[in-house]
Amino acid sequence: MSDELLMIPGPTNLAHRVAEAMSKPQLGHLDPRFLESFKETLNLTRYLFVNYTGMPFVISGSGTIGMEAAIVSLIEPGDKVLCLDTGYFGKRFIDLATIHGAKVDALCFETGKHADPNVVDEKLSKDSYKAITITHVETSNGLSNPIKDLVKIARKYDVYSIIDSVAGVGGCELIFDQLGADIVVTASQKVIAAPPGATLLAVSKRALDTFENRKTPIQSYYMNLARWRKFMEEPGIYLATPSIQILLALHEALLMIKEEGLENRWRRHKIIADAIRAGLEALNLSIVTEEGYRSNTVTGFYTPEGKAFDIHSIMRERYKIHLAQGLGDLKGKILRIGHFGNITQNETVALLSALEMSLRAVNIDMKEGSAVKAAIPYLEELM
Repeated sequence: MSDELLMIPGPTNLAHRVAEAMSKPQLGHLDPRFLESFKETLNLTRYLFVNYTGMPFVISGSGTIGMEAAIVSLIEPGDKVLCLDTGYFGKRFIDLATIHGAKVDALCFETGKHADPNVVDEKLSKDSYKAITITHVETSNGLSNPIKDLVKIARKYDVYSIIDSVAGVGGCELIFDQLGADIVVTASQKVIAAPPGATLLAVSKRALDTFENRKTPIQSYYMNLARWRKFMEEPGIYLATPSIQILLALHEALLMIKEEGLENRWRRHKIIADAIRAGLEALNLSIVTEEGYRSNTVTGFYTPEGKAFDIHSIMRERYKIHLAQGLGDLKGKILRIGHFGNITQNETVALLSALEMSLRAVNIDMKEGSAVKAAIPYLEELM
């Protein structure tokens, strides 16, 4: 464990071998050694998404660049887009689609509540849409939307689906080849446990064909996935200088995922999520999201009234454990835990112990050791 433990919803702590990959001598972006590594990274990205029917994309930039590239490449000005708003990052899709000229309708759901497939079905049945945007894991509250059901409904109405799984892929089960989605976006700094600076996408053949057969040109150079497709097919083509050291670190992190095994990784994340939630409930802390739709990678919990900032500060300053505060309307009301990447039972116990002591420091009483005791039955499955 490092001196400081990041348990925010990204970035996350790096394994030593991932950090060391960034300290290797600088390579040129057309160096055969880098190009060979990048080709391997693309194959590992296929493995990560379970994407052998579509195309993998790896582009330097944040997850937001991946989201915007999906919008700008698939959506033309005037296209109708339905955005499912289940939190702060669902709203980001609304902004992106609006900026790029789409006619946007939003379906807004109550904080902590999932996007109801029946409501979505009814909406799609009444109007004609080009695409629907879906947040898989809503980082702002820890919600996990039922993407299989939602994508199935989109396919029923021949609507393209764009999924933000920035905080999902690698920790929550997602099999692109079975899902039927058109674009799924993730990023390097969350479950993958690489440094910030790369966005990864899985894109269906249907979407690739749509990029090439638009009525209007894609209004971007850098976020043009039709342009980047050529680089993914032949990495030696020059489009823009990639963040070489970040991509070398990403390659190492993806290797670690394959070594662990994707199903094993999904299982580990579920066990740790269950353990953390059991610990929170033992401390009488309410979880933001509804039962049955809680993410295995991020959990938001309500703090005692007026105590969020104090608990956050004590965790960081006294115990060197970083949690994230609430966003938007939830600021000052909740704290968020990112329990993904290389998190094990050791970090889980440290988190719950420090949280209990932080609550005591702000005069919230509870039974001593209750959080760890509640978590142990789950964590024993990893021992």
